Formats: sequence, C-alpha cells, structure tokens
Amino acid sequence: MVTGNEDYTPQAKINVLSKIEAGEELSQHELDNIYLSTRCGACDDICPVNIPITQIIQYERELLGKRDLEPTKTSHISNNIMNKGSPGGMDRSARFDWVTEDLEIAENADLAYMAGCWVSYSQPQIAQCTIKLLNHAGIDVQILKDETCCGLFLIDNGNIEKATENASKYLEYLETQNIKRLLTSCPGCYHVIKNEYKKLGLNPSFEVVYALDLLKELIDDNIIVPKRPLDYNVSVRDACPIRDKKDVPRSILRSIGVNIKEMFNGQQVCCGGPAGLKPNFPKIAGDIALLSVNEYKKKADTLVSYCPFCLHHISDVCKSNEGENELEMKDVVELVAESVLDQ
Repeated sequence: MVTGNEDYTPQAKINVLSKIEAGEELSQHELDNIYLSTRCGACDDICPVNIPITQIIQYERELLGKRDLEPTKTSHISNNIMNKGSPGGMDRSARFDWVTEDLEIAENADLAYMAGCWVSYSQPQIAQCTIKLLNHAGIDVQILKDETCCGLFLIDNGNIEKATENASKYLEYLETQNIKRLLTSCPGCYHVIKNEYKKLGLNPSFEVVYALDLLKELIDDNIIVPKRPLDYNVSVRDACPIRDKKDVPRSILRSIGVNIKEMFNGQQVCCGGPAGLKPNFPKIAGDIALLSVNEYKKKADTLVSYCPFCLHHISDVCKSNEGENELEMKDVVELVAESVLDQ
C-alpha cells in the first residue's frame, strides 16, 4: 500500500520458505521481505484458502534467527527484553513513574493491573485513567511490583526459546501474587498472556481480562455512569492483536456520546510499527502510520486508539515530521475518564 512494490506480498514471503529450510543463501531483498511484516494478521483474514501466513513468517524468522541472520536491531530489542525487561531497555526503576498520589492502589487484591511496557514508559495517562475509573467504581486493584515485558516481540520474531524462558519466569512470579484476575491495558499483553502462553506450554491459573471489556461491563451495569456526553467526531484506530473485539471500544464510545466515523470502509489497517518494522524499516513503518492519520482527517476531528503502541508509534511519526502532520489522538480510556470523571 505504501511502496507500490509487488514483491512485498504474502506469496513472495511464502515462496522463500523452501530456500530457508534448505539453508540456501538469501539475497538481501529476500531477507528484508521476511522482516517486512508486522504480523498484524490482515493477510490471514483475506486468504481464500486459509494459509497460516503469519505463522509461516514466524517460522521463517525462527529459522533465520538460528542461522544468526535476523536484523541486528531485532536481536538488540530481544536482548533488551531478556536482560532489562522492556523492548526499549528502559530503566526498571522508572516503570512505575506513572503512579501518582491521587491513585488508590491496594497492597493485595484479587485483581492485579499490568500496565505494560508502552503504557508504563510512553503513555502513562492510560494507566492513570484506568486506575481512577476502577477507584470510582469501588474496585480494589494492586499493581505488580516485578512487572516485565510479556514477550510479544520475541514471539513475533520467532525467538521461541527466549519467549518461553521470559514467559516462564514472569508467569512463575504472577502465580506467587495469588490473584484471580489480571487486567491489561495493552491488547498485545492481553493476547500473549491469554493465548500465546498456552502455545508455549504454559497455563495461567488466573483469568486474563482486557481493560475495555471490564469498562464496558461496568458501564452496562450502570456502575460507571457518564456525567456528560462527549459530542466528538472520532475515527477508531483498531488494535491488530484483538481484531475480534472491535465492537467493544465502539460500544463504549457510543455510551459516552461520541460519534464514530469509520476509516478504510471498515477494513483492518495496521499502524505499521509492530514486530520490528519500526526500528528496521522506519520509512515504511512511518508511511503506514500516515495512512491512518490522513484517513481520519478526512472524516473526524480526533483519532482514537485502544492500543498504546499504536498511539506511541503514530505520535512518534508525526513528531518526527516536524509538525508537518498535526495529530489529535487519544486512547479510549482517556475519553471515558473525561466523560465519567469530568476531568
């Protein structure tokens, strides 16, 4: 969509598999093509014969990684996750800088909140609004003092051994917290811990809950009641890992009086950042991000997301263009807090 290069197709990526399995030498173009994927799942959605394309890409990356052929930046990010607990290698002691004195956090509770790496370090307002809404609803919640990365990047890039090691250690810690439910703001964290950990042979004893699912339940039960309708015109930037939950954020937005103007005729279009595309191919990743920016501006005043990495990536792209692309973008939970808490 952004390069016009017909080599960058699912078919071209699959065609290289036999060469990779045979250990043959790949051209740089062929190698790049395997890593030119966010594994968003759009190709799986439309494949008429149900070829598991994103699984094949993961398998190809796994084989390339074992031959030390994965991009240097991909290896660096994977090592950051293993050694420092986040893709960006951020300071572990700064993970909870989002916790402010006005937030009521329990020492122990059945419900634990996992902010995730991108919320903790890049979008703290999402965690703050989430906790405030839970406080407003009278729900006790604890945070996880040894929270770490869920490992989505490792899984996307076929680093299965590292992903299993990371997940095993984290799940062992989570089980010591004696929680009944784990609440996540990040769609990636939700999907990985709920679904991908099982593929790694791990089975959490607790329920994994996506934050917007809980908010919708609280709104539907009139436990959270909007104080004022928000007469905003917005477009929704959908999250790839939970494409089956697209109706949830829309239901929430309509309940607080928000008008939704759909983008791309309802087609799922990735933000362009995940799975290593942003660090390895920043120009292409940026151009994909601008698809959403240019599309929402034709229809709405604000772009609304429910994925912190989408928000991080698209904001970063617009800032790097030195104001060339002005952006009005918020997370769904920010709008809920604005309506319910009048803040």
